[in-house]
Amino acid sequence: MTELTSPLQVVLQEAGYETWVVSISGIETVCFEEDAVMGFACVFEDAPTLLAHWREVETMWLTKHAPLLHKAGEKTWNIYSVFLCASGADAEQMRELRAIEEDLERTRKIASCALDNRSALTAALLSLLPLQAHPILDSEEFDLTQRLRRRIATIAPAVAEAALDPGVSPNEVVRLLGAEP
Repeated sequence: MTELTSPLQVVLQEAGYETWVVSISGIETVCFEEDAVMGFACVFEDAPTLLAHWREVETMWLTKHAPLLHKAGEKTWNIYSVFLCASGADAEQMRELRAIEEDLERTRKIASCALDNRSALTAALLSLLPLQAHPILDSEEFDLTQRLRRRIATIAPAVAEAALDPGVSPNEVVRLLGAEP
């Protein structure tokens, strides 16, 4: 079995979460918290075990941490239960995993299998992580002026050239817009 607990903690910590490991009825669980989100992640041996025990683990974690959750205020709207395993899942098990994620009773949920590398783990946790890609607006392939010019030409063809011409006043552009049928 691929060890997921350490990489899980690293991914969450790199995203700004404070993490710690607790044992719930002998099951090692990674707890995590940041300013707006809190929760736990449990790693199971395989998909059948995950599917058989996820609700029980969620109940135990919520029961154990109930006093802290009462003090968490607004953060209690963003409690996540994360259920993971490194091994794969068949089509029926994948359908059941999706059903877990759609179950919004008590907590928000992430359920994923086939996490055999860090990139798969990161993909599974995307809803907990900051945006992973930063737009590149200033590159040779991306000409913002040309893009804006095409957009203006689509919306108001009569002023496409005048709107971005520094020699044309905004009042003149407005006048030209008013002259359109």
